[in-house]
Amino acid sequence: MTCSRPKPFLLATSFVLLLVGAGIQGRGARAEDWPTYQHDFRRSAATKEKLDVKKLQAHWAWRSDSPPQPAWFGPAKWDAYAGIKGLRSMRNYDPAFHIISVGQNVYFGSSADDSVYCLDAKTGQRRWRFTTDGPVRVAPTYYDGKLYFGSDDGQAYCLDATTGKLVWSYRPVPQKRMILHNGRFIPFLPCRTGVVVENGTAQFGFSMLPWKESYLVSVDAKTGKPEGKGRFVQKIAGLTMEGPLAASPYQLIAPQGRVAPKLFARADGKSLGSLSGGGGSFVILTPDDTVLHGPGNKTGWITGSNSKTRAKIASYPGGNAMIVAGEMSYLLTNNELRASNWVKRKHVWQSPAAYPYALILAGDVLFAGGEDEVAAISAADGKILWKHQVDGNAYALAAAGGRLLVSTDEGVVYCFAAGAPKTKPLGVASVHAQSAVAVRLSWPVRRSCSELPW
Repeated sequence: MTCSRPKPFLLATSFVLLLVGAGIQGRGARAEDWPTYQHDFRRSAATKEKLDVKKLQAHWAWRSDSPPQPAWFGPAKWDAYAGIKGLRSMRNYDPAFHIISVGQNVYFGSSADDSVYCLDAKTGQRRWRFTTDGPVRVAPTYYDGKLYFGSDDGQAYCLDATTGKLVWSYRPVPQKRMILHNGRFIPFLPCRTGVVVENGTAQFGFSMLPWKESYLVSVDAKTGKPEGKGRFVQKIAGLTMEGPLAASPYQLIAPQGRVAPKLFARADGKSLGSLSGGGGSFVILTPDDTVLHGPGNKTGWITGSNSKTRAKIASYPGGNAMIVAGEMSYLLTNNELRASNWVKRKHVWQSPAAYPYALILAGDVLFAGGEDEVAAISAADGKILWKHQVDGNAYALAAAGGRLLVSTDEGVVYCFAAGAPKTKPLGVASVHAQSAVAVRLSWPVRRSCSELPW
């Protein structure tokens, strides 16, 4: 079923942490694709895709009728007891529409109108839209010609990636009772983990409140049924699953928001225990199977733990985003970017960086998202190679098919590619003109216009 059903929403703003290692890619996606949240199921945010940054130009921009509607408001203004300001949000995993791209298609879910979109990667024109009964908060996953995602309506979905037609949907139990959450009536079991799909099996969770039951589910990726080896429906008490799952061949790592992530066996869903350190909604698994998670509590930090023993092995104060690729690691804070040799634990370089919201690695170039701007930074020495204006805070980045894709908390998705577009850049000038007006007026202005291009 494809349909269009816009709804009213409340606005919430928050802060996102993007953490990354190296990883797994779904069957049916090429090496230059970006087929799931943060590129792969280890959530590495790293790709071999190389972009010619000197030739990058804006090709198109698409704008939502309404900005993203995050599930949770940001952190408290300050901790009066401890006297700490600048607290970090533990559940800020959906401040923007996180993007994936496969072939000539761009896909993302919307928390503003409950939909999943497919855009033409060359033009930004909409190919199809599928609407659910609740916000879609985590990026879809592409696998073998299908698109997999979860919704706050308490269901996981599989669509045909070409047409947007429904293949199957799944909910673990009937959900008759509803709760008012962030201005919306949703069931007690929203699906906010994304979907991990590998070797013909799709895995995802349903959870929100730790004093209610949660479900971790593994189904046949073709049928949506929990039948066969490695398929299960595990009922779990005393936890919440908030944010995209990370995965190794043997483990699923579930962020829990206010408390540290919990580990599960991929084969049967059995609990493997919790990590130590602070909370947060984002986790990654590095090439050496170190789990990095954050942003910690209060002032914020990234915790590193051994995925087998669950012992804490490192802490990275002030980290907002981190990438581990090969021997190198890159740590992004509020005001600087640091590079280190991950294997030798040796500092390599550091440079000022006013791009605290997102970080990805494409070939030998880092791309970072900031306030109303996105930048390309040399991974060799930290020098800025390119930058471009965007409308809003750039919380979501992806690199695929020769393109840089940027999504902001204003609900705008941008495409940058080498060389001038064959036609006038669609929607970009209009978006930036409206942004300038909002700044001059000096108060929050929410534009209401149709999706771009128009």
